[in-house]
Amino acid sequence: MHEATDNPNRFMWRELFIILFLISHLPAAERTLQAFEGDGFDTWNTTGSAFGQAPAVGKTDELELPLTGYANDSLAISMHGGEAATGTLTSPEFKIREPYISFLIAGGEEAGKTAVQLMIEDKVVREAVGKRSLTCDNVVWDVREWNGKTAKIRVIDDATGNWGFIGVDHVVFTDNPNFKFPPTTRDGKEFFSGLAQTDVVPGVNIPLNSFLKIEATHEKEKITSPTALTFDEQGRIYVSETHRFINGVEDDRHHLYWYLDDLAARKVSDRKALHEKWKGKLPLEKLTEKSEIIRRFADTDGDGKIDEAKIFADGFNDMLEGTAAGVFFYEGSLYFSCIPKIWMLRDADNDGVADERKVVAEGCGVRISLSGHDMNGFTLGPDGRIYGTIGDRGLSIITKEGVAYDYPNQGVAFRFEPDGTGFEIFHTGLRNPKEIAFDALGNAFTVDNNSDQGDKARIVYLVEGGDSGWEMEHQAMHSFHREIGLANRPPNRWMDEKMWELENSSQPAYMLPPCAHLTSGPSGLTYHPGVGFLESEAGRFLICDYRGGTTNSGIWSFEMKPKGAGMELTDSRKLAWGVCATDVEYSWDGKVFVTDFVTGWKSHQNGRLLSISAGDKTWLQEEANSAARIIKEGFDQRSSAELANLLKHLDLRVRLRAQLALTRKADALKRFSDAADSSIFHVRVHAIQGLGIMVRRGSALLPTPKPGFAVIPAAQDMADAQKKLISLLEDKNSEIRALSLKALADSQSKPVLQLGPLLGDESSRVRFFAAILAGKHKMIENFGQVCDLLEENANKDAYLRHAGVFALQGMATKPTFLNGLAVHESPAVRLAAVVAMRRTQNLGMIRFMEDDDTKVADEAIRALYDNGSSFHYRLIAELLDEVHKREWTPFMLRRLIHGAFRSGTEDDFKRLLAVATDAKIPDSVHEEALRLISLWAEPFPVDQLTGHWKPLEKRDPATIRPILAAALPDLLKRQDNVLTSMLKWISEYQLESPSLNSDALRTIIQNAKLPAEARAIALDLFAASSPPELTHFLTELIKDPSDDVSLSALAALTKLSPETAITALGTLVSSDKVARAQKAWNILATLPGDSVDAIFEKKINELSAAKGISSSAIELLAAAKKRTSPLTKNALVAFEKSLAESTDPLAKWNISLEGGDVDRGAALFSTHPASECMRCHRAAEGHTVGGETAPNLLGIANRHKDKRYFSNR
Repeated sequence: MHEATDNPNRFMWRELFIILFLISHLPAAERTLQAFEGDGFDTWNTTGSAFGQAPAVGKTDELELPLTGYANDSLAISMHGGEAATGTLTSPEFKIREPYISFLIAGGEEAGKTAVQLMIEDKVVREAVGKRSLTCDNVVWDVREWNGKTAKIRVIDDATGNWGFIGVDHVVFTDNPNFKFPPTTRDGKEFFSGLAQTDVVPGVNIPLNSFLKIEATHEKEKITSPTALTFDEQGRIYVSETHRFINGVEDDRHHLYWYLDDLAARKVSDRKALHEKWKGKLPLEKLTEKSEIIRRFADTDGDGKIDEAKIFADGFNDMLEGTAAGVFFYEGSLYFSCIPKIWMLRDADNDGVADERKVVAEGCGVRISLSGHDMNGFTLGPDGRIYGTIGDRGLSIITKEGVAYDYPNQGVAFRFEPDGTGFEIFHTGLRNPKEIAFDALGNAFTVDNNSDQGDKARIVYLVEGGDSGWEMEHQAMHSFHREIGLANRPPNRWMDEKMWELENSSQPAYMLPPCAHLTSGPSGLTYHPGVGFLESEAGRFLICDYRGGTTNSGIWSFEMKPKGAGMELTDSRKLAWGVCATDVEYSWDGKVFVTDFVTGWKSHQNGRLLSISAGDKTWLQEEANSAARIIKEGFDQRSSAELANLLKHLDLRVRLRAQLALTRKADALKRFSDAADSSIFHVRVHAIQGLGIMVRRGSALLPTPKPGFAVIPAAQDMADAQKKLISLLEDKNSEIRALSLKALADSQSKPVLQLGPLLGDESSRVRFFAAILAGKHKMIENFGQVCDLLEENANKDAYLRHAGVFALQGMATKPTFLNGLAVHESPAVRLAAVVAMRRTQNLGMIRFMEDDDTKVADEAIRALYDNGSSFHYRLIAELLDEVHKREWTPFMLRRLIHGAFRSGTEDDFKRLLAVATDAKIPDSVHEEALRLISLWAEPFPVDQLTGHWKPLEKRDPATIRPILAAALPDLLKRQDNVLTSMLKWISEYQLESPSLNSDALRTIIQNAKLPAEARAIALDLFAASSPPELTHFLTELIKDPSDDVSLSALAALTKLSPETAITALGTLVSSDKVARAQKAWNILATLPGDSVDAIFEKKINELSAAKGISSSAIELLAAAKKRTSPLTKNALVAFEKSLAESTDPLAKWNISLEGGDVDRGAALFSTHPASECMRCHRAAEGHTVGGETAPNLLGIANRHKDKRYFSNR
């Protein structure tokens, strides 16, 4: 599941601060020029026959398949009469008023022939074409340069060949460049191409000619909050249920007080200590009240209906235990993921209840992080190992073999042998990955969740040594910036260096980019087995998209294909929609089974198990039935000849299990060698995978080997298997070569082969696996060819670069091995060297800090900072001495100044001061340098560039006072934020200077051109010195146009002359300047006297008469509650009574209808971790920030000036 977001105060927050924030925004206006709905084209002129007489509902008779992605019921299509037909469709003239014209387009891509054209004075000034696609694409034209001009739009089809048609829909004028088009509908209801609604569960859409069945419900079979499912060999179903989700499995967003402790955690024991520390706020018994459950469902009489439901296992309620988020059954054992342990469970007496438990690994879930970022699993890999993932709750594990894995702040992909040995991590840097699924070639994929910063969920191709770049600290910089000492949300690496985006030049080179974006709440993932269900699903994955409610939740189908050394998404579509699916799996006989959470973000008393079948349209039904029978019967009892024959079966799951069993046969080598030469491609694939297991360990393990005995691999067979794989490296089929290299990479012994030609192979996948092999076996003899690979790639393919880095990393058996690459002529080779050094923490990276290629230099600086020590920080800081020697991105400059801050010498302080006053430095970096100077004496324990827990010792401010004092005369002449900061430092660091006198301060105060905050601070300093005629001066300043100055004067006057201040305050609370009126109440609340209470009584009575509506109502009532006078108290009671007796049920919320604080409202909307508005909403143009599962709130307050927000609770 996607991480939970429920919070008891959430809706109250929304009602209050959405209004406070959004009231300031202008509405996003739009005019529809043509929606292409109805029985004609209105006033649009047509020529020719191509467009027919009216818009079409998805397709014309001549189109084999319908268009998708258009708006509402219909669109204009130029296929009436087929591709040979031509014609035009032209709008009446219009005046361009809005800045953008947006529309949807599909069809051919021939400029001037299949196009939409903007015409001014009969000239084409803008043109858009299709992409040879039946899926409509959004086009936006920026037409601001023609504002006020008369124009028209022409849709033209003058093409007669292949793709000789155009589709267009919903032409709008808008001020939003990211206008969101209406969905495709049928009769007003949302329509999903290829899907139809079912009456079995109202609102659920499933593929045409398929059938939905409710297999189990909470009411009958007790299924509750289901998260994952699996099948045993007999076809029985096991479902993991979460009863602890937000009922023991907690979330940092709901417990901000412990966030720093969580950020500092390195072991699971640290999390236990955290709970012990904070048990006064969250009692420990609350963490153990409920247990996770695994439930088993069976059809005991074979009538196709579940008639037995049992609790297979429970008792998972330790205070450290997490969400039951993954189950997988294999050869009599159920693998179960439940932080902090990976379990193996067995039902030895076959009574439906587990009676044996074994811990595979322990130490998962170092941190609390966000709920849902748990461990997911599992699946059987092509190498016979069990694969799974964990989210950024992280892990710190020592395996049974004594190997330590320490990833406390990031998600990883891992694997282990079925008996629980050999645990290892092979891909890191994930956020909240779902389970792993393999395609028919053994390529591993997961789908990783977005972080609600404006990024998207990512399809990740998992590879050996891969790093996807995520750390929990990225979330800290966004959602928890206040908790780590940052008042305002700062830039962060994940967003500013575009780490979440598809491959781009801004990304760090140490990470691998995702290969696609899909879903918003990824959950269960699976791959079509090759038989069963629908033929259209063959070769495709299914991924659940859970978004908390049925409207936006369902299951996607998608296809991945190789692109270079990586992968790309070639197609995606909705397979089922309107269901809160958390997991999806194919049954042995070809049905799709789905766990349905029903709704919500926390454990609750509901849940369903559903199935979708194709009935008599099931693809290869006989083979699917055969697969179910074969798997039920088992494999190890079969002869090697029978197992070899099963490698031909069309069901991938049968082939894989036959392959694994065959490795345990005495004649496995001969069988696999013969199969490797088969004319059937998938037989060859499994033969190579089988040989790969033989060279890795001899044979595939079972969950429970024979007691007391272990299989001894036949050394000669392992050697001969290696020779066979080497012989396949000359195969004409590039995929055979690639898979053989992949298998050889896992060989126990170093293969003897000529790897050089393969490192230069025409296939990128072959080169990729050749480089991985070179790295795993430390093939230093191929060092030159690896460098050639990197140079030829020239950073064009990130996956190929990764393979080269992996090779260099493996070859670097001595720290100095890679140092010589600092003078290599290829920037791509030098960049790879830096990344390899980063991964081995090789200080040779220092040589690359000033590389001529800024990408190489930046990568070295990035690595040194991330692996930081005071020595590294100092080297980075020294780059500021010649900062204008090269170009820097703003974020790289932030690295330099944070390096100086963390280095912490007097010279570093001078560097920060120099940056703060350097006119050539971007303003955002100026401001950060100023902020760091203010923190110098007492650094926050978190690195505020990266979010990592890295405490620094306090520093003596006496060491920097002389530096600031010397700079003070010049800084006081500034007219920007430097002046503001300097004035703050005067108090913070107790500075003294002859230039800091009353006249200088008075000059600053009276200069209206200076920043208001600087003038207000100067006024505070001035008032503290008690100069002559201060009362008169303050009284005049209360009238200052600046709120900051006025309120600062008012606060000072209150201390100096309360009676005078009361008169001014009494006037201000009635001011139309909202901020002043609001803050005036805060000051009045502190002043004694009957005259003050008289003001309160009068204004409360006025508020009552106004039914609670006032721009300072909240501040007035909050201040009044601090008063002890009966006069004020009685007025408050009367006010509350008037609201309680109102016939308007929403009257009590009237106080929030007006006023508020725009800046604070914006901050709450965008940064409050508990309310999480931006998890679902955006309130801005573009896709830079916020979620997409709920409406864009831009301008909403100006569109709806009433109470309708209050009713959305």
